[in-house]
Amino acid sequence: MFQQIIDKGLKPSTAAGAKRVLSVALSHARKYRYIETNAAKDTLTKFGKGDKTPDPYTPEQVKALMQRVEGTVWEMPVILGGLYGMRRSEILGLRWRNVDLENNTFDVTEQLPFKVPPKTKVIEEMAPPKSNGRKLPITELARPFFLKQLAMQEVQKEQAAKDGKPYYDNDLVVAKPDGAPIAASWVSSQFGKLLEDLDMPHIRFHDLRHTAATNMHQLTGDFYTVGEVLGHTLAGIGASLGLSMNFEAVTARYVDVRLERKKEVLDAYHSAVEKAAPEKPKEAEPKKGKRAAKKKHSEIDL
Repeated sequence: MFQQIIDKGLKPSTAAGAKRVLSVALSHARKYRYIETNAAKDTLTKFGKGDKTPDPYTPEQVKALMQRVEGTVWEMPVILGGLYGMRRSEILGLRWRNVDLENNTFDVTEQLPFKVPPKTKVIEEMAPPKSNGRKLPITELARPFFLKQLAMQEVQKEQAAKDGKPYYDNDLVVAKPDGAPIAASWVSSQFGKLLEDLDMPHIRFHDLRHTAATNMHQLTGDFYTVGEVLGHTLAGIGASLGLSMNFEAVTARYVDVRLERKKEVLDAYHSAVEKAAPEKPKEAEPKKGKRAAKKKHSEIDL
């Protein structure tokens, strides 16, 4: 049926959208036991290369990106997205109360609400994550970034007090210099421009999640644990990794993945990033059509 939609001239993304709508409808039918299986969800369907997803970054490219955004507002989002595969809304909604630096873990139990009005300063309540939440280990590679982020925010609070300016303490790990939440739309719209300025291959911010999933799976082959780290259903992680199979049998079975195993998988990936060969410097080439006074994408409008 979906192939017939594509054959009529519609884009593969349109067929994929139709599948998502149908999947939701069939999920309700399954919930009320009108049907036994949800074919749209349990069976993966490939929609071709019409809207080809960019190739995920290699560990070498992840390391290069981490180096190039060091000290900017992009540093922590890249760490959480590129090393852990967290969703954009989960990154922007992660709060320090859910980070346990003593035991080196953090909980993904909430996310930034889907629609936050522009210029919002205070978030009263977070939204639940798409998955049921998950506990993730803070690896040796990631820990210094958490510590640096916490220290930087303490300095920002002190500076705001000295300047007599307000600081909106939302307890957010990733926030504007005044503590206000960062708009999800800003992350999506500016990330591509950031990569262009850094002369790195174009990907969407969400593709950092695909990058983490692909690298973890290629390095460990642990399909189940990668799904648990990302907070995916088995069918979801299969789609992310491009594995075509029917997951009806395995989704009915609970797979217990302990924190220790998550750490092993994450350590394998993070170690590969850490040990990746340093990027070779390129000769600077003047870019035509670029304004000298162009605003940097490491800055956020308050």
